[in-house]
Amino acid sequence: MIDFKKVGNKISKYRKNNNLTQDDLAEKLFVTRQLVSKWENGTGIPSIDVLLELSKIFNVTFEDILCLNDEKTINNDDIFQGRNRMFVIQSIIRKEIIVNLPNIFYQLSPVERMIILKEIKEGELTCDLDELFPKLTPGEQIYLKRKEK
Repeated sequence: MIDFKKVGNKISKYRKNNNLTQDDLAEKLFVTRQLVSKWENGTGIPSIDVLLELSKIFNVTFEDILCLNDEKTINNDDIFQGRNRMFVIQSIIRKEIIVNLPNIFYQLSPVERMIILKEIKEGELTCDLDELFPKLTPGEQIYLKRKEK
C-alpha cells in the first residue's frame, strides 16, 4: 500500500530542491497547480505517466518518489505522524509495522479501533488481551468476549 502523505512530502521536497514552484512543476507536467497541490497534500497521487516524468525531472527513481524502499518506522507517541491513517492501520494488520497495541490503542479513532478489534477477534492480529481489555470501552469488551464463546 502506498502512503499518499509520504509521497506528497517527497514530491514537495524534490520540487523545492529543484527550485520549482507548484506552477512551474505543473507547467512541466501539463497539469494544473491544484493537482500538484493535491499530490503534495497527500489527497491524491500522480498517474504512472506523471510519475515517470517526475522521475526524469527530479533525476530519481519512481520507487523513490513512491517511498517503496523507505523503512517503515513509527513514533509510538504519535503513530500517524506524517502518514495516512489507513496506511498505518493496514500496515499494522499486515504486520509491516509492529506496535504494542495496548500502548497505542488510545490513538485510534472508533472506526480504527473496531477494524483492529475485528482482526484480533478473527485471529489475524495478536496482543496481550489482559493488557488491552481495560483500555476498551464496554461495547468493545462485549465485542471481544463473544470470541471466547
